[in-house]
Amino acid sequence: MLLQTTTLLAVSVAAAATATTTTTTTTTPFSRLMLDSLKTRLQGIASSGAPSSTLESAVLALSIEALLDQYPASGPGPDNDDLFLGAVLDLAAGAFPDADRAADRPMDRFALATAIDRAISSGRVPVSPAARNASRAIAASLPLQTRNPDGGLWYYHAYPQWSYLDGLFAVLPYLAALPGRNESDMELQLALVQKHCDRPAGRPLLVHGYDWSRTASWADAKNGASPHVWGRSMGWLLVGVIETWEMLSCAGHHSRPFCHRLQRLTLRVADSLVSLADLESGAWRQLTILSEHFGNYLESSSTALYIFALLKALRIRMLPPGPPYYRHVAERAYNYTLHSFVNYDPKNSSIIGYGRTVSVCSLNSSASYEYYISQPLMPNSLLGESAFILASLEIERLEPEPDGLTIPFSNK
Repeated sequence: MLLQTTTLLAVSVAAAATATTTTTTTTTPFSRLMLDSLKTRLQGIASSGAPSSTLESAVLALSIEALLDQYPASGPGPDNDDLFLGAVLDLAAGAFPDADRAADRPMDRFALATAIDRAISSGRVPVSPAARNASRAIAASLPLQTRNPDGGLWYYHAYPQWSYLDGLFAVLPYLAALPGRNESDMELQLALVQKHCDRPAGRPLLVHGYDWSRTASWADAKNGASPHVWGRSMGWLLVGVIETWEMLSCAGHHSRPFCHRLQRLTLRVADSLVSLADLESGAWRQLTILSEHFGNYLESSSTALYIFALLKALRIRMLPPGPPYYRHVAERAYNYTLHSFVNYDPKNSSIIGYGRTVSVCSLNSSASYEYYISQPLMPNSLLGESAFILASLEIERLEPEPDGLTIPFSNK
């Protein structure tokens, strides 16, 4: 990782009266600056009230844990990251007092359990009895999760027979960490999503989800698929696949069927992301494969997830280092992110924000093109900020290339 002073070029200061280009000598990683900024906004320790609040807490906790892993000195001390992480977990834990009530919640809960279990294992965070109880309740809820006749896990009990990509982001890494894990069942979950959500004509990206019963208004009559590739759900799935591959120690074990499936899917998706990145900015759009459709804007949370996924997959050797040079694609998207998605406070260089993050998109809707592009954009959404922290951590690990981008740091 790089901790030396670097130069950040062309940082646009949001809310400035005129657009200016500045050259700033900096030392603070953007991952740290974003975490400190959201802490000043008291995000993560008071519920947003959104349907995605469990996922918000889980992803924030996982991003904090990743930051503490990468920068161990950030834990106890003036930053109080350990206490903040404990408060984030406590906020989410209250919704899971027992297995029955846990089973009534979406599969996002398994990402929360992963975050709690990692905090317990690390020993650096005081995990409360309430959070520990939530972890046990979520674990006990796993056998209660309803499945479709093919064995696929429902995403949410209120949506009968529906399976989401988002659910696999949460459940695959959770299952990978279990003692005596069932890799056959893990592979089944991914295989079913691929079978039902694959785009026609061999396109490697997957649509948002599927209805096994084919009764939803949006369900394809042949395979039950929803009609569109939603960027954030595709990003969640890709991140979950990469995390699972690492947790299963798949490197060097490509003959294991599930490891092979995970890597093959990652390679296919990564190659597609290279070709689907916006030509002008390098970022990705709300509906990833419909780049030229009217109203399909560049979206910040999916872009950050794709950056993180490409760079982490490269780092753990899940992707090859050569052409199409995924690193350069990710760096270009990150540069755009700093200049267009990150907001800078002209009065306080220690505070940044994050914009252009879409709110919740649900299949409990028309799931139409118009639906996806009309959902509100949320400033300073934890789903975007946490993804940005993860993307920044991977950027901050990179060693400079002779002809590559300078690793950017904040102007704190």
